[in-house]
Amino acid sequence: MEDRAELFKCLEEKIKNGRATIDRLKLLGKIDGVEKLMRKFQQEIRFLEKVQSTGNVKKEHLQSTNLIHLNAIVARLFRASEPTNVMKPFKYQKSRLEVDIVCNGGASWVKVIARNAKALTLISMGNGEYGQKSVLDQATCFLQCAKSYPHLYRPPDVVFHFAYGIEVPLATHLEGMGVVVEGDRIDCDDKSTSVQEMDDKFSTLIASDPLEEPPDDCKESISSDLETLNTSSLATEINILNLDVSTLLAYVTNMTNGYDHFVYREPLLTQQAEMERKRPVKPILEKLFNSKELIVCQTAYDNFMNIIEVIGGPKESLRAKELLSRVRIVDDLPTGRIMEKLSLGGKIKDRSRLVFASGENMKSITVSANEGFVRAARMQDIECTVFLHEPRSLSEIKEGFATKISSS
Repeated sequence: MEDRAELFKCLEEKIKNGRATIDRLKLLGKIDGVEKLMRKFQQEIRFLEKVQSTGNVKKEHLQSTNLIHLNAIVARLFRASEPTNVMKPFKYQKSRLEVDIVCNGGASWVKVIARNAKALTLISMGNGEYGQKSVLDQATCFLQCAKSYPHLYRPPDVVFHFAYGIEVPLATHLEGMGVVVEGDRIDCDDKSTSVQEMDDKFSTLIASDPLEEPPDDCKESISSDLETLNTSSLATEINILNLDVSTLLAYVTNMTNGYDHFVYREPLLTQQAEMERKRPVKPILEKLFNSKELIVCQTAYDNFMNIIEVIGGPKESLRAKELLSRVRIVDDLPTGRIMEKLSLGGKIKDRSRLVFASGENMKSITVSANEGFVRAARMQDIECTVFLHEPRSLSEIKEGFATKISSS
């Protein structure tokens, strides 16, 4: 009887908390999908009230309720920066994919996972029920789908939020795929071959996965070992520089032209500004460009101009015009070993492959911030003739929403 009374007490508590959560959601501003989320809560509450009215309460009723997952979504929603959508469906292949929270103004997709950490690891190693998708499978779907819905010309960041934690090996694998992992990291006690099996599974997935990973400008550590990837003889033997889109942006952005003392709404821009204050990019490029012929292939030119026209500020547009007056636009040259031997996928994007191939066919040094491409090419036994620098994004328009900090 005591157990039955305890079950009724827990049931009442869940119903009460569910109603309170609906009241909290009503206080949120206009966010697309919140009403849908509230209807999900109401549906679960009605189910629990029906169980309550029958008097036949079982432990399974409390454990199987979707309120656990819904509450985790709400908790993450109230921590989200600039949420724009909740439970938003996107077309994916012949079905659809639902993103729990779209935030950061559209730049991030958050999937909330409210499952036991050990169970997530076991499923990822193939020990789930037949046809059950692991979080690795889900990550593949999210990353592929995100590429089809770019925000300001780049795929949204894919964030997996683990409400009940995630074991370290699985978290590491997800981050290797390009997923941002949130949640407590739990050490994996299992030192048996099952963890190695998971490593093998992940390696196979990476080898066959056609994903393009997020641009390397997400990574603060990009400057750590650029020298090991750069062409050693670039200063004396080659006089033509092939400028990548990332280099054109880094040269003209306000951030590298005296406007680096801001804290932006976008964490990526704030991070780049911090890097710029420590290691200014423009002087490096100016020194490199001195006495060199500058070329830009047609694809890079078109992409750069498209970005400038859409999100470039007045000063950035003027600098772009001045810079392009100094360069020679050349036809794309989609031939040679880079086009023929480098397989698309991972960090090898079609546009980047074309830019680097054009540079190689012009017997030039490609100047770029795309460390990922160069490293991935090396893994396929292709060494690029390249000069790498840290990435910098356009920032002038973003300054209007940023906080200026002291330059002292």
